[in-house]
Amino acid sequence: MPAEDSADGPEDRVTSQLAAQASRPELVRGLKGLAKGDRDAVFLLVFGGLGYEEIATALDIPVGTIGSRINRARKKLRTALGDVNPMKEW
Repeated sequence: MPAEDSADGPEDRVTSQLAAQASRPELVRGLKGLAKGDRDAVFLLVFGGLGYEEIATALDIPVGTIGSRINRARKKLRTALGDVNPMKEW
């Protein structure tokens, strides 16, 4: 979730942006550590803005597999970020 979407005012927005920047190296390492299929599903969800069914169609795999991949990726990324989930709305 972009930092500016989660903030109420200018001070909150700055705090959120600084926190997001501080976790960037861990997030990059976490993304690199994902299996290719898991990473593809996450990228299509987060950066492509696609839903599970759209991702399944794009990757030509069952919707249930997409759910499994994204769930597994969430767990790994949360661990990589010290048990913090920056994407609470995934």
